Amino acid sequence: MKILMVIAEEEAFKNFADTIREQLSKNSDNISFSKISESELDIALQKSKHLRYITAIDIIISVGDTGTFLKSIFLSNGEKPVIAASSEQISFFTEITPNNLEEAVTSILSKSYTIDKYNRVALQDSLSNEYLPALNEIAIFPKRSAQLMSYTLTLDNNHIYRGRADGLIVSTPLGSTGYALSANGPIAYGNPDITLIVPVNPLNKDHHPVVAPAESIISISNLKAKTQIEVIIDGQIRKKLDGQTIKILKARKKAKVIRISKNVNILSRLRNRLVELDLQSLEGVPPSAKYIFKLLHTEGEMTQSEIIQSTGLPSRTVRNALKILSEKGLVGKRRYLHDARQSIYFLI
Repeated sequence: MKILMVIAEEEAFKNFADTIREQLSKNSDNISFSKISESELDIALQKSKHLRYITAIDIIISVGDTGTFLKSIFLSNGEKPVIAASSEQISFFTEITPNNLEEAVTSILSKSYTIDKYNRVALQDSLSNEYLPALNEIAIFPKRSAQLMSYTLTLDNNHIYRGRADGLIVSTPLGSTGYALSANGPIAYGNPDITLIVPVNPLNKDHHPVVAPAESIISISNLKAKTQIEVIIDGQIRKKLDGQTIKILKARKKAKVIRISKNVNILSRLRNRLVELDLQSLEGVPPSAKYIFKLLHTEGEMTQSEIIQSTGLPSRTVRNALKILSEKGLVGKRRYLHDARQSIYFLI
C-alpha cells in the first residue's frame, strides 16, 4: 500500500503524522509513504503542478484542520480516496484521532473501511479555461469587505435575475451547512443531486436562494464592483476575476472520502455542525460574523489566523466580525501561550 501524507505546518500535526506513520509501519511490512507539507501543496496548487504527487499512491491521509483536508480533496482530483486525521480540531470529516488510532490503523491496513462519494461543483473560467472543483462551495466576492458587486445570474441559458449583493455562493449539498447557511441558504440533507445558489445580502430582497438540478450550467456574467472581484474555491484557492463570464457546473468526478466509523449517524453529525443560533443575539450581524460564530461552535477555539485560513475571509473582515461578536458578549478571547502575539477566540 502506498500512502501520501499531507501534513499541516503546526508542530502538533507533524508529531501526530509521525505517530500515524510509525503505527502503520509497525503493523505492516508492505507499506510505503510519501509526504508533502501544506505549504508545499499551496505552491503546487497555485502552479497547477499538484497531480504529480498522486501518480502512484493508493490513499491520501490528511493530517491537519479542515483547510488541510479540503486541499487534500482538491489534490486527490476525484481519483484517490482521502481520510482526515487530526490531533487538535475534530471536524465533520475527521476519522483518525489519538483516541481511535489503533482502530484506524487496523481499518486502513485491512481495507475494512467505506468510501463515501460526494458531488462537487466546478468553476470553468471563460478566459483562462481553468477547471477548479470545490467540495463545499465556490464563493464570489469583492476583495474588500463592505463592497457591493453587481452580476447577472443565468441558469441553463435562462435569465434568473440581475442583482447587486455583497457576494454570491454556489454550494454543494454538503456545503449547505457552511457559509451558504450563514447567508440564509437552505440545508440540503441526504446528498441530493442539486446545487444551491445563494446571494449574500442582496439589495433586492426578492432575490432568494435558488435550488437547481446538479446537471445545470450556472453562468455568472457582468461582474462589476469598485474593487477587485475574487472567486474563492472552498475557502482555500483564490483567483482574480476581470469581468469575464464564469460558468459553474457539476464536477466531472466526485470526491472520495474514507470512513472508518461504523453506523455513522449522519443526522447526529449534521446537528453537531449546526448552531442553535440565538436569533435575537445575532440579529443584524453580517453573514461573516454568523459564519465565524458557527465555525467556533463546530471547530472549537481558534486563533485569528486559523479562522482566516479556515474561512478564506479577508483578515479585515475576520477582525471586524470578531469585534462584533465580542461586543455582543458571544465570543471571548485569551492569550495564546504558544505565541504571545496571538489570541485564542472561543464561544462564551
